Amino acid sequence: MLVEGAAAVTDRRRGRRVLVWAAAALAVTGGAGAALLLADADGPREPPPAPPGPARASVERTTLTERKTVRGRLGYAGRTDVTAAAPGRLTWRPRPGRVVRPGQRLYQVNGEDVILLRGGQPAYRRLRTGDEGADVRQFEQALAALGYTGFTVDGEYTALTADAVRRWQRDRGRKETGEVDPAALWYAEGPVRVDAHRAALGQPLAPGTPVLTLTTPRRVVTVPIRVSDSRLVRVGGAVTVTLPGGATVKGEVASIGSKVTTREGPTGVREDTVDVTVHLPGTRATRRFDRAPVEVSLVSASRRDVLVVPVTALVALPGGGYGVTLLGPGGARDVRVETGMFADGKVEVSAPGLAAGAQVEVAR
Repeated sequence: MLVEGAAAVTDRRRGRRVLVWAAAALAVTGGAGAALLLADADGPREPPPAPPGPARASVERTTLTERKTVRGRLGYAGRTDVTAAAPGRLTWRPRPGRVVRPGQRLYQVNGEDVILLRGGQPAYRRLRTGDEGADVRQFEQALAALGYTGFTVDGEYTALTADAVRRWQRDRGRKETGEVDPAALWYAEGPVRVDAHRAALGQPLAPGTPVLTLTTPRRVVTVPIRVSDSRLVRVGGAVTVTLPGGATVKGEVASIGSKVTTREGPTGVREDTVDVTVHLPGTRATRRFDRAPVEVSLVSASRRDVLVVPVTALVALPGGGYGVTLLGPGGARDVRVETGMFADGKVEVSAPGLAAGAQVEVAR
């Protein structure tokens, strides 16, 4: 709607006009005094430059997104403890931060390696020819993944399986028994990262003694969010994480906890929260920090395919409401608009005839 003859189109435009009028008055009044101000020994001075035209921006059609920022903690996923399976003395352990892969030694007891293998179930018995079961299949799968073949992965520990085990033992510098000692294995779903030492070098170990604390190498952010805000996240949803120093990375929601914990919020008020786990890519930015506080930006609302202008394009109209000042060949005119979502310095607007690409005046 065109607002004709407004008392002052906007304070912004009136202010600019007053400056123009003042400059014009200075140029045409004052007689000889004015002439003296505009002249020097070398002759008349150039008149001052014309004031700049109005600042402008384009009306855009886009998706406007409103975000909520919450605090989280950068760390690693899958924290677990490794415990000794047999008595002995700890003779080697990897440094914290080291990534150990299946087939590599995890630690040593009495100078003998404990090997990391891929699998989800713990070793609990000695395996030998004639044994059958899911634990046999898991071991055979792990051994085959290391490149040892000549047997069938079928859950039956045959003479062919024992032959492959002897080759593996020989390559590891161990006695070639063809049998598998459960105390010499530790199963994990994949590579592990040593998070902390739980036992000192030379310490006597008993079965069940903690030796190491492990995590996966995957970087994650744990975010405690209010139960009332849990609608803002979904498994697989995208979030933006701001790291110390200001770098941002994209993350994906991996899980939403079901356990409710009461915590003290940023304002000191106790709140019911659930933990949301966000997976991050293994980039240089995320590897720079071991653990750190971060900020996580969640999408709280979104408006698709709407017209938006900078918030500074809005002008207050007489009688209430907002408008924008359209700029065109015929000059400037104010158009009343309906406003919607405000986000990221922009505002959703609508008006009859308003279209993307139109030019609007904005405050300088």
